[in-house]
Amino acid sequence: MNADFKKLICVHLRKSASIFFFLLCVLTACVPALPRVIKIGLVAPFEGRYRSIGYDAIYAARLAVREINAAGGVNGWQLELVAYDDRADLEMARAAARNLLTDPDVVAVIGHYRQETTAAAGEFYMAGEMPLIALGGWLTNTTGVWHLSPSPETLAARMLTAAPVITPATAALWGDGPLAAALAAQMPAQGYRRIADGDGLPWPDVVFSTLPPADAAERLAAPRAQGWAGILVGDGDLLSPTFTAIAGDAAQAVYAVTPYPQPSTLPQLEAWTAAYRAVGPHVPDPGPYALPTYEAVYVLSEALATATQFGLPTRSSVMMALSGVRRVGMLGTVTWDMESSFWQDAPVYVYAP
Repeated sequence: MNADFKKLICVHLRKSASIFFFLLCVLTACVPALPRVIKIGLVAPFEGRYRSIGYDAIYAARLAVREINAAGGVNGWQLELVAYDDRADLEMARAAARNLLTDPDVVAVIGHYRQETTAAAGEFYMAGEMPLIALGGWLTNTTGVWHLSPSPETLAARMLTAAPVITPATAALWGDGPLAAALAAQMPAQGYRRIADGDGLPWPDVVFSTLPPADAAERLAAPRAQGWAGILVGDGDLLSPTFTAIAGDAAQAVYAVTPYPQPSTLPQLEAWTAAYRAVGPHVPDPGPYALPTYEAVYVLSEALATATQFGLPTRSSVMMALSGVRRVGMLGTVTWDMESSFWQDAPVYVYAP
């Protein structure tokens, strides 16, 4: 190979390399940088008896995430929702918690909307140091758990004064758990004499229920069929479509006591309701768990805004940031009682016949 030919090949290779690197730079410049993503978990019953709760939650969470991302995200980070269906089943709730814990990009969870599933999954979150915003359930060991609800004692006190009865009065208690325990402890001071209800008369003046909506509706059928015209007082579960559908005509003299307002009763939520329904095709009107889920996402976004100031958000940094959150939104002001992690000064609404 002569010298001129070698020189020609070298020139050709240099030109080819220059063209290659030029094209590479152009193509690279045309590809937008991928946004930084923070994942948040949502676990609710999307199927089964309590699917209405899950659909309240998923549409509301999607709306909040879309709004936050459209506004630029959280300090440049985009939110991504990771949703799991636990069907209000204990084993499925535990499985969902394990799945979320194994994803290192998930920094916090909202769920599980039922007392039993929240308690079952909560053990895993606390062991894995995953921050949890709990809706629909109370946990006694509250390390890393923030309850978007008042304490059981606060809600019980309002339930005991919700019904228009003349004291002293007789009362029965359906259900168990933290809220039932608080009701039982406060009944005597409110002038109630607790009696056990059975299949026959006399029935009590008032029944306080902490049962799930389907169970409360089914249990209500027997006394109503025997002519009992007394009052049933429960928590927000009595606003569930499940309760209404199963109870039918028996759903009379029912008082629901809840920290979550019904969106349909608040005229100032008309624009929000329209945005909620626009999340997807055939989206129904928002139910009782839509607004608290929406606000829970914003509570997390405020904690993430603090956590991302120091770089990549972690579960521990989000947990620390959650303790100082002060969210002023459509549920009022959300701050935590630092000793108990319950929603401090939560409003309580009473929905009556």
